[in-house]
Amino acid sequence: MLTLTPMNTLAQFTEPGLLVPQLTGDHRESVITELCQRLKDAGRIDSLETFSRAVMEHDAVAPAIFDGVAFPLAHKGAYRELSFALGMAPQAIHWGGPNAPLVHTVVLFAVPVAEEKRYLSLVPAFSKLLKDAKACATLHACTRPEAMLEVLGQVRFGAP
Repeated sequence: MLTLTPMNTLAQFTEPGLLVPQLTGDHRESVITELCQRLKDAGRIDSLETFSRAVMEHDAVAPAIFDGVAFPLAHKGAYRELSFALGMAPQAIHWGGPNAPLVHTVVLFAVPVAEEKRYLSLVPAFSKLLKDAKACATLHACTRPEAMLEVLGQVRFGAP
């Protein structure tokens, strides 16, 4: 079945294979690896090892965590297109060491150099989603990737 993704919504930067209603990893490194593998399997990145290393290095220096959501990323690489993988943790994960913040959602971005400006337009869209208690609860209640994609299809972002 062909899934149409609405334009100018978060859904256009992902697909069902990149959406994980229940992550299997229980710590930062395993979750990043799990989501990187999804991006590789979807053909969004070329090298799993290179991309994973870039994400881990970036996250070690500048972790982005807001309201229980981690936003790891790799940018300035030769990635095919601006993309993200999103996963929900069944139990909160310490994003780093034992005293690190707890997260329940992880959004992993692959940001090509030419797409950095458009990536920055997605940040307010994710903020809008996270601040909308109903939409956020709906996303967390999803048990299928296709349902997650439908929720993301309701969140518009500014013009590129």
